[in-house]
Amino acid sequence: MPRSPEASASTELAPNRRTVLTGAAWALPAIAVATVAPTAAASGTTVLTFDRATYSGTVCADITGVSVTVTVDGTAVSGVGVTVAASTGYRFENGASTFTGLSDASGRVALPALRVQVGGTAGTLAATTSGAATAATLTSLASTATQTLHRRVWTETGADDPTGSVDLAVPTGSRAVGTLVTLDPTGILRRRTTTIGTGVTSAFAEMDKNNYLTVTFVDATGMHRRLWTDAGSAYPSANVDATVPANSIAVGTFVTLDPGGVLRRVGTTIATGVTSAFAEFDRNNYTSVTWVDATGMHRRVWTDGGAPYPASNIDESVPTDSTAVGTLLTLSADGVLRKGAGGVATGVTSVFAELDRNNETSATFVDATGMHRRRWTAAGAATSVGSVDADVPTDSTAVGNLLTLGADGILRRGTDTVATGVTSAFAETDKNNATVVTWVDGAC
Repeated sequence: MPRSPEASASTELAPNRRTVLTGAAWALPAIAVATVAPTAAASGTTVLTFDRATYSGTVCADITGVSVTVTVDGTAVSGVGVTVAASTGYRFENGASTFTGLSDASGRVALPALRVQVGGTAGTLAATTSGAATAATLTSLASTATQTLHRRVWTETGADDPTGSVDLAVPTGSRAVGTLVTLDPTGILRRRTTTIGTGVTSAFAEMDKNNYLTVTFVDATGMHRRLWTDAGSAYPSANVDATVPANSIAVGTFVTLDPGGVLRRVGTTIATGVTSAFAEFDRNNYTSVTWVDATGMHRRVWTDGGAPYPASNIDESVPTDSTAVGTLLTLSADGVLRKGAGGVATGVTSVFAELDRNNETSATFVDATGMHRRRWTAAGAATSVGSVDADVPTDSTAVGNLLTLGADGILRRGTDTVATGVTSAFAETDKNNATVVTWVDGAC
């Protein structure tokens, strides 16, 4: 529904599936290397060192910026495979308990975000490679029992629509992954307070052109899609279940990306060697999938009946470290936001993008000067209509159309405060181009 590693670990509020931070995304730095076996660096004494002895977090925020460095006789070595295992109570962002990566030119292996499943749990992070091993301590604060889930709606013109307001209690640490859809730290996926699935490791949700809610999720048995009407009734005849590898990431309706870099629609392979992917419905309920691999950025489309639509195929050259952040939109590790091969902005730290119900593309992004929104017509032409620039904290994450979530937990629409104490947020545009935002707040 993919953060530049920091010098030391920190905790970060949970972005939604459309949200992408520089250098990380649904992207899985893990994907490119997940099948690489640890290799011997060279003759000599190999040493593994975590950047900290202890990492601490909460059920409400990921532990980020974790890394382990490989040296041989005191010299950093690149190209060494390192496997890191998290103990019970902690999992990597795709739900897996292990991660394998290759050391870079500085000898460093950057780990994906770690999630606390049970507050108050002590654990370990163990790294191994050929001839060396090390460990770090994991700690987390005990959590409260519940937080509150909220939904608010603004019309296309920006007016509040109080008829769409909802407030419900949810387990602490629940993450907003769709409109009124949350995934709690124990893997229970809910719509409102009703359980959709258990043992869930990844979930993606979006509204289609009829405001039907479609939820795609992954558990130990595979990929599953469930549907609700615009009135909120379950629609079981639309249920779909398919076999996909464990710990695949749900990146769109029916679309998953597995730890080996295989991108699938239902059970059919779309592409291999994929490092990040983004998918969404357009105004016709066609599925548009944008992904990045070693050859660049690619877009493929399927009709509402599930047939490929090759007339919409697009392939562009972009840096291979780019992350797919929207339809035809990528963000490279150096902070350059692109549409196709063309530059949109530089110094970008976070992006949210979506197609609206006119098939116009809207991208909200954050850089050192604040929050910005840019738009493109359905034909792909840039338009100044709808451009917005607002002063928000530079540590903010774009979570929706004109919506940002600051590191201090303040959710803003433009410069206006929507809520405080927010730990997770998800936003999307409905069939009327109204903005619908779902968030979780309260003491963690």
